[in-house]
Amino acid sequence: MRNKRLDVLRCIAVLLVIARHEYPQTRVGNAGWVGVDLFFVLSGFLISGLLFAEYKSHRSIDWKRFFIRRGLKLYPAFYVFLFATFLVQFGSHQIGGLSSYLGEVFYVQNYGPYIWNHTWSLAVEEHFYILLPAFLLLLVRFSSDRANPFRMVAPAFLFVAIACLVSRIATVMVIPAGQLRSWLVYRPIYVSTHNRMDSLFFGVLLGYLYHFWPRKLAAAFSTKRKSLALSLLAAALLSCCLIVPIESPFMLTMGFTLLYVGFGIVLMLCLHVRGVLPKILERPTAQAGAGLAYTGMYSYSIYLWHGAVLVWLPNALRRITWFETAISGNKQLRIALSVSYVVISITLGILMSRLVEYPVLHLRDRLFPFAQSPISAQQSPP
Repeated sequence: MRNKRLDVLRCIAVLLVIARHEYPQTRVGNAGWVGVDLFFVLSGFLISGLLFAEYKSHRSIDWKRFFIRRGLKLYPAFYVFLFATFLVQFGSHQIGGLSSYLGEVFYVQNYGPYIWNHTWSLAVEEHFYILLPAFLLLLVRFSSDRANPFRMVAPAFLFVAIACLVSRIATVMVIPAGQLRSWLVYRPIYVSTHNRMDSLFFGVLLGYLYHFWPRKLAAAFSTKRKSLALSLLAAALLSCCLIVPIESPFMLTMGFTLLYVGFGIVLMLCLHVRGVLPKILERPTAQAGAGLAYTGMYSYSIYLWHGAVLVWLPNALRRITWFETAISGNKQLRIALSVSYVVISITLGILMSRLVEYPVLHLRDRLFPFAQSPISAQQSPP
């Protein structure tokens, strides 16, 4: 059973990213890059939750099954996207270099050549999918506590958080402040796995608390006063991205830390706080939430294809001889094109998800079902 509130968060994350790429001149659009940070916290929480749930049910973690299931979730949709990229580039006689395609294929595009600007986050998550099971299996192997061998998760997160923050600070310090405004200059700080793993591991910490210390975690949200205080704290932490630009030394260092803490609080609020809206708002909010949750179900494919739409749609329209002249002096036409980009990105993402991603997932679940308890299954991603 899917958790619709988490799907709503997925939808918000992908809409923020789309806004960043299409509406960077607006305040929200300029801060839309934080959607990736929300994805990171969600992934850390959900993926670790799968492994924690499996251990609680079977006192073991089947890492081979985990990798197979993750691979069938991610690779088919991504490689179809890359193949479509090749066909389009081949047709336009603008094929990217072999090294760029190899970087994408082997998920090292955040450290080397790449085709797409937005696929770096997939590389960070892929590295996380390798490191996390290895780390948890080591804890299981060397812990004498069979009921809860993961007590070192909290100290490990603290180590990762400090290491990533120190790495970001050290990198920023050697770059002249005036050069940080360039994407090519601050990109290594922004996309490198060793600088961003703390966001994912904060999700792991939350997953550990959620599965092994649920009462203590729930106690933090047990009253309206506590929930309100945490909501205000999250708002304060997340508002920094609306005030401080991404290319600033603060945001590229401590800013990332504040963001994942803020998003982690939002995630926990979504899971623990209910029934706070006035009755008059419950129905419209539920209807809006259902629409957002539906879109969030397809967030992976939407995220993949939105970058392609951003590039391919204008290129296709430029082939129409009158288009450039018409759009240059027509504000309404520019707005229509911008709205079309968002609509087409979401529509194409949903279509490709239904054509590629979900059929493979259905096959995966028949061939490699995930063994877990009915309770923990409620929080599992597809």
